[in-house]
Amino acid sequence: MSVPEVYFAEAHVPIEYIPRVPPTKWYTHSLIYQTKELAGKLLSDIINLKDSVAVKIHFGERYSQYYIRPAYVRKVIDKIKELGGKPFVCDTLFSGSKVLRDDAGEPIWTRRSLKEGLETAAMNGFTNETMGCPVIFADAPEGFQSIKRSFNGKYIKKVYIAPAIAEADILLSLAHFKCHDCMAVGGTLKNIGVGCSSKQGKWWIHHSSKLGVDKSKCTGCGECVSVCPVSAIEMHQGKAFIIAKKCIDCATCIDHCEPVAFTSKTFPTIEEQETRIAETAAGIIDYFKEKAVFINLAIDIAPLCDCDPYQGVPIVPDLGVLASKDPVALDRACIDIVNASPGIPGSMAETAKALTPGTEKFNTVAKMRWNATPGAKHVTPDWRVMLTTAEKAELGTQSYKLIKVNFGYPPTKNNL
Repeated sequence: MSVPEVYFAEAHVPIEYIPRVPPTKWYTHSLIYQTKELAGKLLSDIINLKDSVAVKIHFGERYSQYYIRPAYVRKVIDKIKELGGKPFVCDTLFSGSKVLRDDAGEPIWTRRSLKEGLETAAMNGFTNETMGCPVIFADAPEGFQSIKRSFNGKYIKKVYIAPAIAEADILLSLAHFKCHDCMAVGGTLKNIGVGCSSKQGKWWIHHSSKLGVDKSKCTGCGECVSVCPVSAIEMHQGKAFIIAKKCIDCATCIDHCEPVAFTSKTFPTIEEQETRIAETAAGIIDYFKEKAVFINLAIDIAPLCDCDPYQGVPIVPDLGVLASKDPVALDRACIDIVNASPGIPGSMAETAKALTPGTEKFNTVAKMRWNATPGAKHVTPDWRVMLTTAEKAELGTQSYKLIKVNFGYPPTKNNL
């Protein structure tokens, strides 16, 4: 089997390019332009005229400091159109259905609701007008529908793909590469495994059993019966009872239960969750066969996920944009170049004593985050679990050939 290629357009542009490149071509050395052309390189041999292309991104949350800047996405959209495709930009809804609000009325986890989620997307710069194509939640209007596909994983036996993504001819993952508390890294595997799943798919990533009812907490108010979208809850002897065959694992009832009577019977370890994410990503990508491509933006490499409104100082300098047709190789290449880079003073990398080039940064920062959480010092995220699982699932390989590319106007010798 040949070693997959990972293309790398570096963020650094030599200062000597300024006098050697015509001012009208300076833009071609922008990472935005490089991302556009990398998308074209990956798509050119698989896209057909009028193919629908799902561009899966993360819209970010209210007050998020770091998420993919809209200009990157827009130029990728322009390239897809140039190639004859019909793109749309998408994210998926978060588990549950009730948007929480603080005392000031600020919404929290807005992607639980289509209306609030679209407002957040617009606030962060993602609209039909700015993107030049439809901007949607792929499991709208409520996240209750899925395209189901069997998968023979250790834990995951079925994946639940957001319908609009499943209906696309091509999947293009455009991920912001950063740290993550559960997986240690958030890149392509997370963007697809979690990000392309419906609410039901997300449930089975983070839980290992159907929802249950703690009868000692249930007050018999019946609120859950009225809000369940599939009538999967009945009252038995004054207590809520879940009809397992009808339940779609959407977690709506949890949001509306004041006594907190609904609970998962068993919670997987962090290692099992990492495995479940990788297996889900493998099942979703296999659904598209050879019609999926992957881009990671290794910039604004924050210590926390795009879901977090507070993300802190990036742990390393901007590195560039990487792309591949092998999602495992791509995530591994990003991990390697981040770990090989010097950390930024004042960031969580410094707090975690991971500033030195060659130091493991992702696992160290993630572990520090759990050490700061009461009762969670035993939690030890490790990105190797996720990548090794994906490799075993034949999704890809951690081996790769890094190819540096530059699609910019070629500099010429300045004879002046």
